[in-house]
Amino acid sequence: MTERTEAAHVDLLGAIVEALNLPLPSIAEADERLYLRLLERRALAVRIIIETNRAVSRDPRLAADAIRTRTAEEPVTYTPYKAEKNGEDR
Repeated sequence: MTERTEAAHVDLLGAIVEALNLPLPSIAEADERLYLRLLERRALAVRIIIETNRAVSRDPRLAADAIRTRTAEEPVTYTPYKAEKNGEDR
């Protein structure tokens, strides 16, 4: 594996982590549902992009770009969890 190819694979892994690393939702039930749906949609998108890339182009740069584009299309819309100001969790 060349240095360029290795960097492309590292970038692809970074894109996957960014897509699936969502902030935890607030304790509201609606936020928890939105969080789970978003995580499911993003995981499915990553899986489809990786499988398609593996079957068609095998270029990790294309897959990374596609994952980042898809992630940007599905932003976080729920209220993230926030710890209490005095440092204690709710």
